[in-house]
Amino acid sequence: MRRLIALVLPLLLGGAPAFAATPKPPPSSAHPHASSHVSRASRDREPTPKAPVDVKLSSISPGGYLQANSTLRVKGRMVNQSESGYQRVSVRLRFSSQPMTNRGELESYADGKGLDPQRAGQPRLATATLPVGGQQPWSVSLPVRQMGLTTFGVYPISVEVLGAAGTVLGHVRTFVTYYPTGSAPQKTKVSWVWPVIDQPHRADDSTFVDDGLERQLGAGGRLSNLVTAAGRTTTPVSWLIDPSLVDDATRMGDTEGYSIKGTARPQSVAANDWLRSLHTALAPGDQLIATPYADPDVMALAQRGMSGDVKLAAQEGTRTLAAAKLSGATPVVAMPPDGLADQATLSSLVAGGSRTILLSSSVLPDSRATTYTVDPVAHKTVSGTNVKLVAYDDTLRKILGTSTTEPGGTIIAEQRFLAETAMITSEAPQKSRTIVITPPRRWNPSPTFAKAVLNYTAKAPWLQAVPLAAAANTPPAGRVFQAQKGSGLGKNYLHQVRDLRSRIQQFTSIFTPPTSGFTLGVARTESSAWNGQSRKGTRLRDTLTDELDRDIGKIKVLNDGITMAGKSGRTAITISNGLDYGTVVVRLRAYSQNKSRLRVDSVDRVLTLEHGHKDQVTLDMKASANGIAYINLDLLTPDGHPLGTGPHVLHVRTTAYGRTALLITGVSLAVLFVGVAIRVVRRRAERAEESVE
Repeated sequence: MRRLIALVLPLLLGGAPAFAATPKPPPSSAHPHASSHVSRASRDREPTPKAPVDVKLSSISPGGYLQANSTLRVKGRMVNQSESGYQRVSVRLRFSSQPMTNRGELESYADGKGLDPQRAGQPRLATATLPVGGQQPWSVSLPVRQMGLTTFGVYPISVEVLGAAGTVLGHVRTFVTYYPTGSAPQKTKVSWVWPVIDQPHRADDSTFVDDGLERQLGAGGRLSNLVTAAGRTTTPVSWLIDPSLVDDATRMGDTEGYSIKGTARPQSVAANDWLRSLHTALAPGDQLIATPYADPDVMALAQRGMSGDVKLAAQEGTRTLAAAKLSGATPVVAMPPDGLADQATLSSLVAGGSRTILLSSSVLPDSRATTYTVDPVAHKTVSGTNVKLVAYDDTLRKILGTSTTEPGGTIIAEQRFLAETAMITSEAPQKSRTIVITPPRRWNPSPTFAKAVLNYTAKAPWLQAVPLAAAANTPPAGRVFQAQKGSGLGKNYLHQVRDLRSRIQQFTSIFTPPTSGFTLGVARTESSAWNGQSRKGTRLRDTLTDELDRDIGKIKVLNDGITMAGKSGRTAITISNGLDYGTVVVRLRAYSQNKSRLRVDSVDRVLTLEHGHKDQVTLDMKASANGIAYINLDLLTPDGHPLGTGPHVLHVRTTAYGRTALLITGVSLAVLFVGVAIRVVRRRAERAEESVE
């Protein structure tokens, strides 16, 4: 009976299920949004139990920061995700009057660790009933003067949803920044590197493998939103652009249209509109940083001895952007994928012309263990060249990379971004410093978030936007290079790419001048986009291989078999260039598979064939037996490498009816005729004798 009363009494008092009357769980286990802004380490922890009520944020005002005369207003929506309904559900704002002291404390709170702030406003009734699956908007407000905020800094807040008995059903955490009138910290200088990068969408130059780029370039697409956001801000940005993206868009916008796996598509209006918007968005003074063509996995290539590919891709990338009239693009500044590098990676980038290399702050930590964020630059000698290593803030990069497409995600990310930059400033308010910010390489933010972070950089009173060149020119501040390796393209994958590259180089060498539509395909297979997407990379590589085999197969010997009457003979071999582009130079080499049966005079002839044309080579042969013999016909590159996968085999049928055979036949016929004539003469003589008698 006592046990039954213990279960029923909380239900009667709280208007909620009995389990809701259990003690308030620690915030770290009840936080429903932890996954939207956690660090990589926190994601490795055990899953957070689902709270009965999911709490979402929709707005916080005033936007940006609070002042003494402000009123903090927080709005959102609650969703009952339990199996029971609730009565008299209210919301309450919790806040702290003490600012956070360092970035580690801020990150810990964002990760759901520790307790919520102790101070709280009065609960406000949100709804009389919240049924199973029900949703309800909510709002709370509090004058800043009642919060007891004192100095410029970052303050944690949370919004709790309470049951009728005061039990916490769910909550959400975030931050506010307080900047009172009269604050005068030294502004933190911010330099933005804005990535406009996608994955390759072509195998060879004429073969698109999917139609994904059309959607991204069109209105509302990811790439369209990125260019629009950066084009409408007064904040200076440095553009990190993959030339292969511009190249793909240019090809799609061609007046003759393009094709996807053989299916014809008309000229892409979206691609041309996007290219125009990109040119317009590039403001005077904006720096244009070209990745190597197709943004290769520099580290993986360097580790496999394929750094030459990085250098060639860097040169091709610069040429591609110049051809697209995006002037000023240069490989002098580089940023390897994920900002990770070892010594081989640095050497590979320097060989490609880089003199300033952007790296993750995890690769360039502060060796002096200061209590504040230091300037980003370190100097290092790489392959005998003095190089600037510039750290971008890895924590800010992760914040920018959190999901902002889910409900409430944008507000959480915006408040965290503002809090993090304010914390950097407040760490050492009398010491001006510079930070470099760059989103993830293939960033997919909500359009409002992309615009907001750039606008906050221009308007937040503790920040000052500066070009990347200004950040790179700050004096070294104690950062040291600590090599870090990341997971990238695998050994077996790159081994097959290397073999394919050799075949493409050989095919390219037969053209005069040496060129083909497959050279850039190698760079596309080496793209960092395939890190973690090996199936897509393999499909693109296989498509490139198939297209190469198809074009190689169009340069061929047309003869399959001949018949030779006699011990010797001559035959014309026809070689065709069935391509619809280019002039090729090939060598024909002919040799017998069995010289004791059939001999062919040594043939090693060079032919020049325009596309769609044919030429002939005469073979002299001698047979020593009747039957079938075989001649190998090899098509070679000018320097002697096989062009295809093997020789073309010519079947030769020999009948052995030569001059000797004809002589023997003639003599036999003569003997036969003589014999017949003798018999005829004798027969007549015998008849004559009989008649005389």
